Amino acid sequence: MKKDAIDTHQSFRKVGQKHSGLRLVKKFFRDHDLVSAKNTLSQITSSAVDRHTRIRPEPSAVLDFYLSVKSFIRGCYLLQFRHKKWLLSEPQEAVSRLMLGSLSEQEYAYPFRVFKNAFREYDITDFDRFIAEASYFSLGVYDGQPGGNVVAPFIHLNKMLDASWVVLERVEGFEGRRVSGL
Repeated sequence: MKKDAIDTHQSFRKVGQKHSGLRLVKKFFRDHDLVSAKNTLSQITSSAVDRHTRIRPEPSAVLDFYLSVKSFIRGCYLLQFRHKKWLLSEPQEAVSRLMLGSLSEQEYAYPFRVFKNAFREYDITDFDRFIAEASYFSLGVYDGQPGGNVVAPFIHLNKMLDASWVVLERVEGFEGRRVSGL
């Protein structure tokens, strides 16, 4: 009798299902709040750069965060194409520096600019490589360090976290209405 090979590389999403960038970002923020996500990202990055330390959380938490950030990056990539189709509510007139986070006033007023700038400078694979190397090197004490530039992708990811939070607030506040005719 011939044994059938078991497919170990199963896809966990439905075939033909379209992914919305906003849906992926909402899912990310349902699992992680903004402050803890930025804190975990900075812990992972600093542990990866420092050779003699290991990150405190469980490795499963780091793996979960790694997978969440990968889907978040894809959501941000899809969000950059929605800047003409979505009508965001207007930002408040007087915005405190605390509300801006890592964004400038222009980026706060137009958050899609953050995604365009990030993906103009780096590709999705570059961000994937950064978060994979940072997660890997933060889990143990190794002789090597992550290759390439670590600071710029980290800054772009922090800005994308803030910008996507602003998009969620302003789209949700405006019930996510689309511009008529598009």
